Amino acid sequence: MARSFENAAEYLASARIPVLVLDSRGIPLEWNAAAEETFPLLPGKPGEPLSRFVTAQDSEVDEIRFSRLLSDESPFFVYDFSLPGPQNGIQWFKLLANRQQNGEYLVFIDDINRQKQKESHLVQAKQDAEKASVTRSQFLANVSHEIRTPIQTIIGMMELLGDTKLDEEQTEYVRQVRFSADVMLTLVNDLLDITKAEAGQMKIENIDFVLSDTIERSVDLVSMEAHKKGLEICIDIDPGIPLWVIGDPNRLQQVILNLVKNAVKFTASGQVVVHAELRKNRGEALLPGTPEEMVHLEVIDSGIGISEQARANLFTQFYQADSSTTRKYGGTGLGLAISKTIVDLMEGRIGIRGNPTGGSVFWFEIPLVRSAKPEPEKKLPQDTKVRFLLVDDNVQSRSILARMLVALGFKDITLASNGKQALEQLHAARQAQKAFDIVFIDMIMPEMDGWRLAAEINRNRDINQARLYLMVPEGSFGAEAKMKLLKWFNGYLYKPVKRRMLEELLREHWQPSIDLEVVDDLENPENLEEISGDDDEAEPTEQAQASSPAGAPKTLLARAAEIVKKTSGMEGGSGTQDSVDPNLPGKGLTILVVEDHPVNRKLLSIFLEKAGAVVVPAEDGLEATEMIAKLSIDLVFMDIQMPRMNGYEASEWMREKGYDIPIIACTASAQPNEKEQCIACGMTDILPKPYRRQDVLDLLHALKDAKEKVPMTAEPAETFNRDLFFDIVGGDMETGEILLREYLSQTEMHLKIMQEDLAALARDPLRKTAHLIKGSSLNITAQKLAAAAQTVELGAETLSPDQLKTAVDKMTAEFSSLKEALKTEYPS
Repeated sequence: MARSFENAAEYLASARIPVLVLDSRGIPLEWNAAAEETFPLLPGKPGEPLSRFVTAQDSEVDEIRFSRLLSDESPFFVYDFSLPGPQNGIQWFKLLANRQQNGEYLVFIDDINRQKQKESHLVQAKQDAEKASVTRSQFLANVSHEIRTPIQTIIGMMELLGDTKLDEEQTEYVRQVRFSADVMLTLVNDLLDITKAEAGQMKIENIDFVLSDTIERSVDLVSMEAHKKGLEICIDIDPGIPLWVIGDPNRLQQVILNLVKNAVKFTASGQVVVHAELRKNRGEALLPGTPEEMVHLEVIDSGIGISEQARANLFTQFYQADSSTTRKYGGTGLGLAISKTIVDLMEGRIGIRGNPTGGSVFWFEIPLVRSAKPEPEKKLPQDTKVRFLLVDDNVQSRSILARMLVALGFKDITLASNGKQALEQLHAARQAQKAFDIVFIDMIMPEMDGWRLAAEINRNRDINQARLYLMVPEGSFGAEAKMKLLKWFNGYLYKPVKRRMLEELLREHWQPSIDLEVVDDLENPENLEEISGDDDEAEPTEQAQASSPAGAPKTLLARAAEIVKKTSGMEGGSGTQDSVDPNLPGKGLTILVVEDHPVNRKLLSIFLEKAGAVVVPAEDGLEATEMIAKLSIDLVFMDIQMPRMNGYEASEWMREKGYDIPIIACTASAQPNEKEQCIACGMTDILPKPYRRQDVLDLLHALKDAKEKVPMTAEPAETFNRDLFFDIVGGDMETGEILLREYLSQTEMHLKIMQEDLAALARDPLRKTAHLIKGSSLNITAQKLAAAAQTVELGAETLSPDQLKTAVDKMTAEFSSLKEALKTEYPS
């Protein structure tokens, strides 16, 4: 020790951990008491290398590694090793060796057993957490499937119910149920989205969409709830924002909806304003990658406000500013965290600030990417002489409506904050011979509401020439409102007012219409009683109409109802009438619906039947395979989770058997790789649950468009492609000729059947037989006959009898040409 270190003996003696000095071969020269206590065999085996004492028994690997460390040229090395411990355990140590100038090593050995135990616990905890995460994800996926299935039924059936003839009150009930189902679906999606975000699996898509529609649709989902609380909700969109942009409309709607829902939830009185504007980053010193244009959206409320301390954590998962919030207001505490994740993925920013007048302002801004789609021409006829009067007690609401009219090119706009002021302005305008042309009246105002104001206007002939439009909150339209609307108003606007709805209403002002005549005896109490009577009297019964003498004057109510039906489309019935494509995208298709849930099977079948399709139901994958083998199916909607044979297995079977028809997966699963799994087993696309009728129609249109784009010319170059057929049969022409003979025999028989069906004008059998001939003809490369068969298949339901005969005769002629071509190629 004295050769290498000063005071080494004292150091060795006082050290509490094992300390040794080794020569260049690793043999111990000196050691302290702690080393001898740790390695009891050390004194009895002089000349043995230290590796024999610091490696596990019979561990040649450890010994070799230790030897390599000694031969290394580095000045020091660290080495962890274990030895058998008490009670059949393991004792861990860390060896640190420092090479000296004379080639010897100063070695320190420390007990790291506790450290290793902690590491082991951490590894185990990590494995447990990963396992729990997988279990949680699987649990959420399963729960999602179970919840989405009944939600699908609720939403779908409410959509169908909304298409039936309902009065306004019943329509309102339907809308409330659909609203509640959407809320439930949002809660489920929030839980799934936070799981995706944690796993880094949340994706942002980039498609063309109308930004204003997305903003307005988001607010619509909350507007009824705001009305129930007596809140005014307004949408203020800067006209400078382009119509078409590129981005993810669904995720953007999710962010807006979360912010607006929070604002409504925490606002007891007052208003919520959603304001969107275009912001441009100007200047020469923009950082690289900084977008030139941003969409800035704010949700401004007059609610309880949020303290500075609480704002810092608002965008954290499960955080709520007050522990009593969940009990009082509900919610999961996930909405803002999800919103921040989405905005971050969109490369934007999100935040909150106080509202100087009370409440909070939640805001976010994201880069604006303009779409290449052209902006539509504004063809709204503009008459500079048109005068508007806007009557609304809410300053924000009437100011926003005024700005909308200005953006549309109108200039003569007067504002009134209450009914009394409105009457004064109407009289003043009449006296100045500048009467108002259009008056917008808010339904809910203090002292004099919209109904009373309309009654006052209609009683006075001096001011009742203007067209009156009632502004009603979403979800407030009942039977009484409907009856009064028939007489006192020309139409109505739902609040919050949307620019596109306003444009459509104003177009009607310039279109020819039947004006509601002024009744001379309007002030007669009998007529007023008739107007406010029971809803049963709105439409006279068939018996009453039959008993009325021809030419007898109609009642005021009957005339009003008839006029309203003709002019404004407010006929009693569904308030949720969706536009159905007149071309019926399912027409001529036989569609197999495979779904084990009986209600959902019926629901999808109704959607498809309304689209013009013939539907074949199946309860599971096994039954579906039987149907496919027996029937001519054009399209399959396939549920995934089913007994006996699931959707994956059924799809794989169909592909293995050579069926190339499109298969659409109907899945309620939330697994991020669900679509990839569906595509991998042969499916064409997915239809996520819960779906609406429009989703089904859009999918049918897309499939129809894709089918029409398949390159199959009306006049292919060849009647029969000999070389291609040779390749199909793998050069085995003996088998090929057998196949051709069978084909000719079957096709000749089918053509005779088609002639019989043509004579009976049996369109559906014609379509199915043509489909069969088309497929078999393509298999033997008879492209001209296949094209002729496709003409019959696609036109079986729409072509006239003469056109059908021409198309079938074309098939017969092509078949004759094919037989001649085959005789030339194969004389035998």
